[in-house]
Amino acid sequence: MPAASSPLIRRVTVSFATVATLLAFTGCVDAPSQPVLPGESATPIPTATAGPDSEPTAAPETLDVACGELVDPDTMYAFDPNYALLDAWDPESGSAAADALDAGGVACQWVRESGGGTIDLSVAAFTEAQLEELKNEAFSESQMVPTYGEEAYFEVEGGVGTAIVFQGRYWLVVSSEAFFEPGEPTGIIESALGALAAL
Repeated sequence: MPAASSPLIRRVTVSFATVATLLAFTGCVDAPSQPVLPGESATPIPTATAGPDSEPTAAPETLDVACGELVDPDTMYAFDPNYALLDAWDPESGSAAADALDAGGVACQWVRESGGGTIDLSVAAFTEAQLEELKNEAFSESQMVPTYGEEAYFEVEGGVGTAIVFQGRYWLVVSSEAFFEPGEPTGIIESALGALAAL
C-alpha cells in the first residue's frame, strides 16, 4: 500500500478503536428490565434530606469535690508549708480556671503567706471531642512531658510554670511562679488525680 495512505489508515484504526471502546462501555450498562412507555414515569425514589444535627450538646458535668480534698493539707505542706488555701477565688476571665468553672469544674488558689506567690489549680470534666480539642491546643502551645497523668504538658511563660494534665475525662491545670521544672508540681497533681479517681 502506498505510504501516502498511512495517515488515513491510522485515522481509521483510531476510529474503529474508539467505536469498539464505546460499545464495550455501553455493554457494561444494564438495560432497564421494563421500558418506560410514553406518558408513564418511573416511580420516584425518595431521597434523604439533610436535617438539623440530632446529636445533643453535652451539658457540663458538675464536679462535687472541695479544693481541700483535691490537694490535702499534708501534700501542700510537703511542697511548701507557707501556702494557705483561699476560701474563695474569682479567677480572671479567659483563664483556664475560669473556663473550668464555666464547665462545672473546680478552681482553687493557694497563697504564699510569706514572700508572695500563688498556686492555681483547676479541673473540669469534658467529652472526648472537647478533650481532643484541648489536647491539640496544649500540644501546639506547650511541651509534652511524661511526668504525670495519661497525657501531660508543661511550659514556663512570664515566670509562671503551668502543667496541663489529661486523665480520663478530666482536664487539670496547675500553675505557679514556684514551678520552673515539670517535676515540681508532681505531688500536687498526683494528689488531685487521686481525689478525682475516687469520685
